[in-house]
Amino acid sequence: MKQKSKSQIVYDHIEELVINGDIKPGERLPSEAKLCETLGVSRVSVRAGIEKLSAIGLVNKKKGGGTYVNKPRSDNYLSVFTPTLLHNTNYIELLEIRRALDSLAVQLCAQNANETGIRKLRAIVEAMEHADASDDFFILDKKFHLLISKYSKNRFLHNIHLIVWDVIQKTLRPNYNEVMTKDRIAEHRKIFDAIVHKDEDLARLYTVKHLEDVIDAFECAYNDESQYAAIKERKK
Repeated sequence: MKQKSKSQIVYDHIEELVINGDIKPGERLPSEAKLCETLGVSRVSVRAGIEKLSAIGLVNKKKGGGTYVNKPRSDNYLSVFTPTLLHNTNYIELLEIRRALDSLAVQLCAQNANETGIRKLRAIVEAMEHADASDDFFILDKKFHLLISKYSKNRFLHNIHLIVWDVIQKTLRPNYNEVMTKDRIAEHRKIFDAIVHKDEDLARLYTVKHLEDVIDAFECAYNDESQYAAIKERKK
């Protein structure tokens, strides 16, 4: 398993304090010096971790010094659930949730996408089709599906997608390129074409098929890892 960066350690620590209620909305975070001492990291790492938290709207730096936990708003309150999702993540269950969410999002996107949305989706699909093995397919995949949820024109659905992808990025990203195939790229083209033609049913069917293929790929990888771990355990 890839080792966490120092800034990610800071991010996770503060996020956990908030979700556990150890630091409540409106209260100030521990000082940089205290966080450095507690976590054994540098001030640079502390600042980088806090910047990430600020970017998702969980904390806010105030003039005059100090960083405070934001009071939940309609556009950021879901982010506090990220630690719970991370600590209780079953990869297959997470992808099954994606299948349900993406099915609804793409149906709404086929109804509501405008010319700007279509143009952005086309650019992503073309980038996928010209990607080589060294490219990070995860970034393109994330952009594609989040753009679909954005142009579903359902803000609550899009906010949920943002949280789900945040969890996926922290837990599944290293495996995404490994399961990428030419079929997956072709599947994105089919989804896109259905959106262009405003065929809601076809867009939904292609999306469900796409996610079922991803689930199958991860189930195979998950089972292989479990079997390998079991063999190692028996050899001890």
